[in-house]
Amino acid sequence: MENPISRSLPDVSIDSVFTEVQHNEKLGLRNPEQLRLFRLQVSNNAFIYKSLEIISEYVFSRAKIEELSQPGAGNPRSIGMKALRVMKQNGAANQKGTGNELGEILLYAFLEEKLNAPKIFSKVELNAGTTPFGTACDSVHLLDLGDDTGVSYYQTVFGTSDIEGDIADAIDKAFDAIVRIEKENGNGIQFVDSRSLNASFDEDTVQKLKSIMIPEPGLPVANDRAYGVFLGYSLGLDPHTRSTPEFLADLGTKMDTDIKNHATYIAGKIKTLGLDTHSFYFYIVPFNDAKMDKQQVIENLLM
Repeated sequence: MENPISRSLPDVSIDSVFTEVQHNEKLGLRNPEQLRLFRLQVSNNAFIYKSLEIISEYVFSRAKIEELSQPGAGNPRSIGMKALRVMKQNGAANQKGTGNELGEILLYAFLEEKLNAPKIFSKVELNAGTTPFGTACDSVHLLDLGDDTGVSYYQTVFGTSDIEGDIADAIDKAFDAIVRIEKENGNGIQFVDSRSLNASFDEDTVQKLKSIMIPEPGLPVANDRAYGVFLGYSLGLDPHTRSTPEFLADLGTKMDTDIKNHATYIAGKIKTLGLDTHSFYFYIVPFNDAKMDKQQVIENLLM
């Protein structure tokens, strides 16, 4: 059984905005894992914040975008404006739990493009209706891991994100959310009410999703719970004391040091919390001034 949903991101790749930084650190999990480090473009010793053109796909379900794209529904270019209107109605820029946080948007983008796990619900969609996933997660995605053993293996990936000045603080807050997600979802994923799915997908897709999320006895399908995490932090390099070549060299060194210093910390929290039977997929990005930047980027977007 193939993944019944495809990515909702537009064809524009986030590789035009982010550069992956290679490193050798691992979490050491038995199940699939990712611990990936990215950086933005740099100019004059500072990161450049280019907007990702994903707001419509982030805010609206596939069904809603299709509805808004139908002939007679208005100018297709207005979909983005309608999405921004929804975000403004949800709350202020960077307001926790509204879907208006930069980390929530980037989490969605990285899980769709780099993990190849299409969204089931973004944070905005989770907030828009009653879902069985609780309130702690920032998104829900479906990852298809194939069927090499004769069993179709899927993971429902619960997303969480945090952007803090200190990377350790971001890690701690992300795991606080993961603990809440674990409590809210118990030992399994229960689709007690399918109305949220029916509002986002056609009937055939809903039935396929339900057969994956809650496999029937005897069906050769396995579905595990996994976690996707976006972390942002302040880089901590003084741009005024370095030439451009020096800054770029120190940038790479600092990021490598940061991931070395915190990979063991992340792995230790996973083990301490008894979550080492889960898969974890981490995407980490430094900012100039994380707390200020995450606010400013969304404020500029919502202007």
